[in-house]
Amino acid sequence: MMKASHLLPLLLITSLSAQDAIPPRAELLAPIIREPIVQPEPKPVLRIEVPEENIIQSETVTKGDQTVIVQKIAPVALPPVPVAPPAPVALTPEQIEARAARHALAPKRRMLMLSCTVYDHRHTLISWTSQGKTPVEFFKAWSNVNFFHLNPLHQFKKNDVIYSLMFGIGHEDTAKAAARYARFGKTYHPPAIPSLPADPFAQPTFLVTEGNPTAEDLAPIIGLHEIYQDHHQTLISEHQRITAQQQREEAERRAAPPLPKPQIIIQHWTTNPSASTAVETKGEPTK
Repeated sequence: MMKASHLLPLLLITSLSAQDAIPPRAELLAPIIREPIVQPEPKPVLRIEVPEENIIQSETVTKGDQTVIVQKIAPVALPPVPVAPPAPVALTPEQIEARAARHALAPKRRMLMLSCTVYDHRHTLISWTSQGKTPVEFFKAWSNVNFFHLNPLHQFKKNDVIYSLMFGIGHEDTAKAAARYARFGKTYHPPAIPSLPADPFAQPTFLVTEGNPTAEDLAPIIGLHEIYQDHHQTLISEHQRITAQQQREEAERRAAPPLPKPQIIIQHWTTNPSASTAVETKGEPTK
């Protein structure tokens, strides 16, 4: 059974009286198009150079294309164990009060976790839950926005709440699904998608079909549609760029020959425990 639709606030403004307060639109907190991530230089690996004369015993084990060399070597002096950092200094009551005041002024932060299925690159079935409520409430809504286009979005602000977006998403091609079912002698029943505006750019809209979300539950979903209406061109362009880059990198990985497995060398040595650390068992020190 369909529930009442929740349209973008821009479309609802016409129903508000002059005295009603119009909620602020969602806003970006960072550019959609970001600078490429520069990978840091790998940290140097601590390697122990052992002279040939200090190798007491060496054994090579080969399994498939992997070679492991196990060596017993003369004892090696290792770097000293780092000194533990000093214990943190306890805050004064004034510092605790100042910290609480800063936290009170800071905006709320929420993790917005969505499960989305896009049908035929046109409509998205959104699933999400209430946050901080017991018992947890579950909601579903249909949107005329292709949520794959929201992949470049990570954070946004709506109603003084900062949302960090995390969602799992998949695509369903109903024609291919029907053909797949037919091969096994079954009938594919596509989902009943409600009537939504045909133009998601001018009228990004969603319709709640399961659950009874409150205004707080709806705020981030409304915010996503506002962001899409205001920035859909940039979102789509960045999504296409990221997709093309991923496809190019995947093709390069498939075309490149497999890297040979590195040779593994395991070196070990035996030391005698000092008298101060020896533990007696049945009257005899451990070995």
